[in-house]
Amino acid sequence: MQFNSNMMWEAWGRTNALYTVWCASAGQNPYRMLVLYAINAREPITQKAIADNTGLSKQTVSTVMRALKSDGYAELTAGGTDRREKYVRLTPEGKDYADKALAPLYELEKRVFDIAGAERMKQMTDAIALFNIVFEKEMETLKGE
Repeated sequence: MQFNSNMMWEAWGRTNALYTVWCASAGQNPYRMLVLYAINAREPITQKAIADNTGLSKQTVSTVMRALKSDGYAELTAGGTDRREKYVRLTPEGKDYADKALAPLYELEKRVFDIAGAERMKQMTDAIALFNIVFEKEMETLKGE
């Protein structure tokens, strides 16, 4: 079988669809879960980094953050050198909420990783990381032309 970009596109799309289906079955909003996942993985993290790493718009991240703040789950603190940059942290209640909301997803991911095998999962992650680096570099090249 010869590889073509449609295969990658379909795999990526199917992965996103599966996470969306999981969120629906868990009664969770997929945008909220994606932001919560990002915060939990990289706390403290800026809203800009959440948008950059998830592909969500800055407006969507801001909307989700307002809701998390309103619920008492997250707080924003000013950045070090750039006071406009805000860092997101989970409150103690937010950590409990994240643990409960994300635990079933983490467990499902762990089961999948165990079945697929650590080496295959590392290869997949490395390949995606390489794709992203080259894709970003090529986009910059196209801008310069």
